[in-house]
Amino acid sequence: MTCSFKELLCSFLQMFLESHGEPSVTAYACSCAAGKGLCNHLTALLYQTAHYVQLHLKSVPPTVACTSEQQRWHRPRTQGVSPEAVSQLVVQKPCSLGKTGVKSTLYKAHTGPLPDPHVLASGAKLNQIDPKPLLAHILGGMSEMELVSSQFGPLPRGSPLSYHYPLTAADQPTVDFPNLPVCGSQFSTNLNFVPTHHQSFHLQSIQVSHILSGQIEHNTRLQSNCAAWAHARQPRVTASRFREVCYVVGESASQSLAARILKGTKHTSAMKRGLELEPEILKQYSETKRVTVLPCGFVVHPDAPHLGASPDGRVYDPSEIFPFGLVEVKATSAESIGQASFIKMQKGQAKLKETHKYYWQVQGQLAVTGLQWCDFVTDTQSDITIQRIWRDDVFITSMKEKLDMYYYYVYMDKYLSMV
Repeated sequence: MTCSFKELLCSFLQMFLESHGEPSVTAYACSCAAGKGLCNHLTALLYQTAHYVQLHLKSVPPTVACTSEQQRWHRPRTQGVSPEAVSQLVVQKPCSLGKTGVKSTLYKAHTGPLPDPHVLASGAKLNQIDPKPLLAHILGGMSEMELVSSQFGPLPRGSPLSYHYPLTAADQPTVDFPNLPVCGSQFSTNLNFVPTHHQSFHLQSIQVSHILSGQIEHNTRLQSNCAAWAHARQPRVTASRFREVCYVVGESASQSLAARILKGTKHTSAMKRGLELEPEILKQYSETKRVTVLPCGFVVHPDAPHLGASPDGRVYDPSEIFPFGLVEVKATSAESIGQASFIKMQKGQAKLKETHKYYWQVQGQLAVTGLQWCDFVTDTQSDITIQRIWRDDVFITSMKEKLDMYYYYVYMDKYLSMV
């Protein structure tokens, strides 16, 4: 049987297909650049011809448009779709978290070791050829290939799999992070306050032990997505408000501030943007500093149960003398770090202003948790800046006195009048 095909590529293929024995190709030609040899176009025609033979077709079947075929809409697209009662359907507006984009479907085709010893052996043989082919130089450098860790194991640095499937938090080595607040840390007060009967009951209700503090932190690691987090915060003044509390002047302004704290802050578009970008920023920070970032809940210190803090994460840095710390992320709409209102440039380095509320927040987090440092991460439209801020005990002592005065003489009564 002789078969000939002519396509848009002007390819010509002639074959003799015998009923007994294997078919043989007597001549072939293609108009493509590789047409003088057996190109992919001709190979595809061979596979197509073999397919027609298996179907016992005597000629090439005509092309059928999809509109001429039977409908297929009733066929389920996936086995995960199952019938459900209409009364149980929930229709809601979809919401996306984080950055959207095309989901990667990459997979690791090569399951052997890297670099492949067979490929290296081929490179060694090519090195013996004179003149040495270019491929020999490429294969010769594979022995020094730099590998990075990924979900598929060691992979070449810069390969698509290496950055599409990096190690996730679940893949990171287990870190024995101490319970927060750190056992043995002190955050006591020298304020002599005589509570009323009603106030005494309230102060007893918010008392915590180190064990209970650790449980609260562990159970509130989802933070704003956790009801227990909001419940633990309400009777306490949190670190994000420490500077406002310490600088408020006058009875009227103090009462107004307490009312605003108890009412809570409505999430603005900037705050929502920061929450959406936070996981990506923490991932970039972890890769840049080569540290392990763990989630963190609401922390309450037994010495000051009326105060609390919710850092953005716990950090393990094996290169530090004190390996355990915190991280606080601020995502801004500024074009660059120099345009951020809370940043000052000092000798060419970006520093958090010590008069800004974010600095008070960081020191408050260190005071409540008992840790020694916190990495302050600022994300802008063009760059990301990391500053390691160390604990300042003198600053904390001064701040603690003002916080105690405000809580015991203003905030507590305001809270009790509203519950």
